[in-house]
Amino acid sequence: MPTAASTTPTDITRTAVASFDGCDNERLRRVMQGLAQHLHAFATEVELTQEEWEAGIRFLTETGHITDDRRQEFILWSDVLGLSMLVDALEHAAPDEATESTVLGPFYVPGAELRAFGAAIAEEPAGEPAWVHGHVRDVDGNPIPGAELDIWQNGDDRLYAVQNPDAPENHLRGRFHTRDDGGYAFLAVRPVPYTIPDDGPVGRMLAATARHPWRPAHIHMIVRAAGYRTLATHIFDAGSEYLESDAVFAVKPSLLREFVQRSEDDPERPAGVTGPWWSVENDLVLVGGDQAGEPTDPGRTA
Repeated sequence: MPTAASTTPTDITRTAVASFDGCDNERLRRVMQGLAQHLHAFATEVELTQEEWEAGIRFLTETGHITDDRRQEFILWSDVLGLSMLVDALEHAAPDEATESTVLGPFYVPGAELRAFGAAIAEEPAGEPAWVHGHVRDVDGNPIPGAELDIWQNGDDRLYAVQNPDAPENHLRGRFHTRDDGGYAFLAVRPVPYTIPDDGPVGRMLAATARHPWRPAHIHMIVRAAGYRTLATHIFDAGSEYLESDAVFAVKPSLLREFVQRSEDDPERPAGVTGPWWSVENDLVLVGGDQAGEPTDPGRTA
């Protein structure tokens, strides 16, 4: 007579893990068995209740409902739990000479307009002008001509263009190519601290756990060049608030940059700039590689 399977917590976990034994894809099998093992271990460790499990399911359901082509709440969950930075650290080990990577974030939209050297990325007033310039080199100091910098940032309204349906499509974003000497320049605006979207499930979690939703001021960039690993990184304003408590744990000391205030009559003032402005120098160092590891943006359809 068949014996009923044991249903102790240990047996349930063992059975769930073993259910993937027949998966022919070795990597998929490892990932799914590890997921089941650690998910069960988490529930056991915290003695998860039925009520808490149901609340978690509701949060995930609400996360799906609020996610669309302009907002990625699942990435926010990953960011605020430190998972995005952990995956980035595991994936992008690099020599000390190389520019460090950091999280892509939920507001990247591919296909930004290709702009000329030194062009402005703000298509309407968005803050104090900031001249961003530097060189892209390899770890041996050689210039990398023709590298592409894909730039996006928020304005003084604390919003990215993708968050503001009234903003021009290419507002505060653009792509630039380096010159023969590896040099690049563009006119941005000095970024300001902003809150990640906190009107959804992630925001309610932060409020319930006495965490704030603020990020320090920064400018995003993805740097691509043939024969080099693609780099997704930030420039952080060294004078910003929240550097020590970034809601998504993305600040690295090597990425802090000094925004220098310049006067209106400064002879290096960029064309079209009136009034006070800022400048920031930002050199970038890429690591060689056969294939460029393009950052991905799960769920983004724009």
